[in-house]
Parts: sequence; C-alpha cells; structure tokens
Amino acid sequence: MLPIFLGVAIIGGCVGIFFLPAKQKPVPHPDPASPGSHSRASSRIARPSLRLTITVFIFLIFGVTSVIHAERPNSTAGTSNAGARKLFIDPSSSSVALRGKAGLTVSPLTHRDGNYVGDYQLKVRPYFFKSEKGSLLLAASDDAVRKLQAGTPINFSGKAVTHKDGRSHIVLGRATPSSGDRGSVTFSIITDDAKIVFNTSYHFGT
Repeated sequence: MLPIFLGVAIIGGCVGIFFLPAKQKPVPHPDPASPGSHSRASSRIARPSLRLTITVFIFLIFGVTSVIHAERPNSTAGTSNAGARKLFIDPSSSSVALRGKAGLTVSPLTHRDGNYVGDYQLKVRPYFFKSEKGSLLLAASDDAVRKLQAGTPINFSGKAVTHKDGRSHIVLGRATPSSGDRGSVTFSIITDDAKIVFNTSYHFGT
C-alpha cells in the first residue's frame, strides 16, 4: 500500500506543479490604454494557483508520512509479541502400571529467557504415594514460538523438578498447531519407574 500511495503523491504533485498554473492562465486581452494591465492580472491569477498547488503537494507529503508511521509498528508486532502471551495446557490423564491412572495438571506457563516456566501436579491413583508437585520448565526460543504460531509443529524438551525432594524428571514433547492460537500437545514425563505419556491440548492466552 505504501509504494502505491507514494507513487500517487509524486504523480499528483508533479501534475499540480506543471499543469495547474498553465490550466488557469487567462487568455491575454490587449488593452491599449494600459499596457501593463495584462501582466498584473496574470500575476494575480497565477499566484493563487501556485499556492493551491503547494498546499496540495504538502498535504500529499503529510499523507505519505502518516502511512509510514502507521505501518512501522505493524512490521515489528509479530517479533515483539512472539512469547508475550501465556501458554495454557489442558488437564490430561494417562494409564500406568497395575491399573493405575496418572493425572497431570499444569499451571499457566509464562515465557521467560527462552523457556516456558510454571508448576505442575501429578496425581497417581490409587498409588497416591507416587503423586508429586513441582516446577516445570520447557525450552522454547522466540523462533520456536513464532514457528508454532505460524502453524509449524515443533519438538521440545524440558524438566520437571519436585518441590518435596528436588528430584528431576526429563520432559519430552511435540506440539502440533491447529491454528495460530491452539493445537494438540504430547508430554512424555520420564519418572523413576516409567515413562508416562500425556496427550492433551494447548492454547495461548492472557
């Protein structure tokens, strides 16, 4: 849009400068009684035409400047807002050994220093002694977040650290977007006893 507007401004200014005064120039009518009357009349008519042309040209220049300032913030919006919103993970569950069931709940994750960080809670039924709470960190660079929001699936890794005794679990996963704001995600949490896989959904929000 900017090149088109700039072209119109330049063409309009040139047309105004070279054609407006010529178009409004009156046909000379010699007056024997006052030889200088024709030149004075032409000067009076030409001056308003020139002022009008300059006014139109300045207006077009200000229009181009306004378009430039209006479009400049939009060019950087995608970059600056890549990780500005929080990441929400829907609760999920998975079967474990001996007919048990593990439920995973993740707090809203905030993007900080190239990672999504938050808390998690793992509840295992009927083996409640295996349940745990802790902090969750998922590696996600700005470039990876932009790819995800653009519709490209990404693989990620991270770690879960328990609050109780500081034990760490490796976290692996893959996020597959269905739109720019949401999609499906698979978590694999490797605990001391097994690898638990959770299939759930995610979305971005505030």
